Amino acid sequence: MKKILVTLALLGSILGVKAQQDPAYNMYVFNGLFINPAYAGSHEVVNLTAIYRQQWVGLDGAPSTGNISMNMPLRREQYAIGVTASNDKIGLGNTFSFTPAFSYRIKLKQSKLCFGVQASFAYYYRDNAKSDLPTSASDPTTSLNTNLFLPNVGFGVYWYGKNYFIGASAPHLMPTALGGGEKVGVLSYNSTLAKVYNFYVFSAGYVTGKEEANVRFKPSILMKWQQGLPNNIPQFDFNMALLLVHRLWVGMSFKTSGNAFTPAGKPEPFGPESLSGYVQVRVTPQLQIAYCYEGELTNLHNTNTGTHEIMLGYDFWYNKRRFVTSRYVTYF
Repeated sequence: MKKILVTLALLGSILGVKAQQDPAYNMYVFNGLFINPAYAGSHEVVNLTAIYRQQWVGLDGAPSTGNISMNMPLRREQYAIGVTASNDKIGLGNTFSFTPAFSYRIKLKQSKLCFGVQASFAYYYRDNAKSDLPTSASDPTTSLNTNLFLPNVGFGVYWYGKNYFIGASAPHLMPTALGGGEKVGVLSYNSTLAKVYNFYVFSAGYVTGKEEANVRFKPSILMKWQQGLPNNIPQFDFNMALLLVHRLWVGMSFKTSGNAFTPAGKPEPFGPESLSGYVQVRVTPQLQIAYCYEGELTNLHNTNTGTHEIMLGYDFWYNKRRFVTSRYVTYF
């Protein structure tokens, strides 16, 4: 079994010593509540979505994340609410978070402009008893368990019509740290094990083709910029998807990294990170199932067999009289 030390070293090369990001999902293309609180209510029905992501399969201590969210417009469609609960495990650390969201929606002629806020409540726990490393009373990173409560707030704007969307958000407005003053025996220390920095997200997409067409094309983009990364360069997701017979999405995504390395191990200011393919099937007008496989393009591709992500979504209170056709499709 690979030592946890090797795993943490590899993760450090990807995330950066001082930066700790939220879990990343490929399925944000089907549920933007994960990245923007203003997305709440945009399905126009009660939507429940669950996602499980197993990252870097075969690498000990690699991230695994479970996430469930619900969002809905209220009786007065000017308002909408949502909530997300997730459990994220990486290495020896485990983070559970609960994030309620509220969206104020302005109806324009053929679109809606939404402003959202959220409050996140995260509990972080690190259990050093599970480590393969020898403990030392002089080293707090191996001798102490860590329990921390990390509250935060976020804000977002989301503008969407039937065939397009543009969004911008700041999921974390309060920088927090994993660390603080501790005492081990007669020794005292004050250290920061990791930081949760502010980060900012921009997303946009458009569905082309006639409404009655059996094949439609959807390009989209996501840009994320986070403080604390060494090269201070945004990360990009470029997505392309086809909608077939109004029921099947088939797409691919190319991710870049602002903290990448060449195959020779040299730092690269801006380079490829991963390539993924996904499929989403609308089994019924209410039930959606999706799967995504992501392959690494960085040095980590030699240590794992890829990343798997599955999604299950369901729309409650669906009333097809609200829609022109029973082939109801939520583009965004």
